[in-house]
Amino acid sequence: MKIADMHCDTISEIWESRKSDISEEKGNPQQLSENNLHIDIQKMKSSDYLLQNFAMYIDLKRGLDPFAYVLELIDVFYDEMEKNRNDIRVIKTYDEILKNEKQGRMSALMTIEEGGCCKGEIENLERLYQLGARMMTLTWNYPNELASPNLFIRDTQMGKSAEKGSAIKYDKGFCIFDSSKGLTQKGFSFIERMEELGIIIDVSHLSDAGFWDIARNTKKPFVASHSNARVLCGHCRNLTDDMIRTIAERGGVIGLNYYGCFLNETNDSHSRVSRMASHARHMLNVGGSECLGLGSDFDGISGKLEIQDCSQMHKLVEEFERQHFTNTEIEKILCRNVMRVYREML
Repeated sequence: MKIADMHCDTISEIWESRKSDISEEKGNPQQLSENNLHIDIQKMKSSDYLLQNFAMYIDLKRGLDPFAYVLELIDVFYDEMEKNRNDIRVIKTYDEILKNEKQGRMSALMTIEEGGCCKGEIENLERLYQLGARMMTLTWNYPNELASPNLFIRDTQMGKSAEKGSAIKYDKGFCIFDSSKGLTQKGFSFIERMEELGIIIDVSHLSDAGFWDIARNTKKPFVASHSNARVLCGHCRNLTDDMIRTIAERGGVIGLNYYGCFLNETNDSHSRVSRMASHARHMLNVGGSECLGLGSDFDGISGKLEIQDCSQMHKLVEEFERQHFTNTEIEKILCRNVMRVYREML
């Protein structure tokens, strides 16, 4: 079965390795072709990948100019794609996915994880579109010029916000759901321009208030590229049932996240395929068979992973079969639902 994954942080890991090797004069950075990360070309081929979204992940607290930062990541992305062009090609349209598949190649879609890299300037958003970005989260884990996220605050950082009764306590921290902070005025301008350009709006990491701002002020399908069901794991990165239904009714899709802390009832980072299947079943029950895809968060997650890298996707398929998912349901989750959205949006 073909696989389409809506989120990984592999390019940022390769960028980090290049920076470290330069500073330490090792001269041996990670490569996309083959590496010790969760995702590389050989592992993807062994699992019959059709498409991988590669996120340009920006940490605003690194102290770098965020737009220059994202341009560096994009340079790494295109450099790695060029070196592996016989196996994978960058796509900007749905037809290019079909062309690559016909020619026996995988496809790579560039996404942006942290709208703050645009520094509130529409011109920077347009530049990213010209460079190939076709999906973007408005935030990562920090407030920016566009919107606010829900917050995960560890015990040592609890502060007053956790004392107001707005937190869910975990073994190792708190999730803060702040319903008062959604999109800023610039954020509303951005989502309007994103819909005009054809950049898919990604609500993963966004605050609850921001989610509903998106739902009320957009017309096209939007996605949560790497989020799970909050009723099964109360983490602030997950979606309520109302959110799942809203994405489904709009024609969007949710990417099942493999991170244990977004799967389990407590702050347990052990990622089990049985728990992934439980989240998948719940989201299908709530949103219908068209609402769910994959959003691994590979190379952005840690902990004990039952699916140790993307070459082991058969483990999830086998668990789906064990839990009596139909072949049609499995095919839709692995690929077809994401492709449906891309056919409409790209």
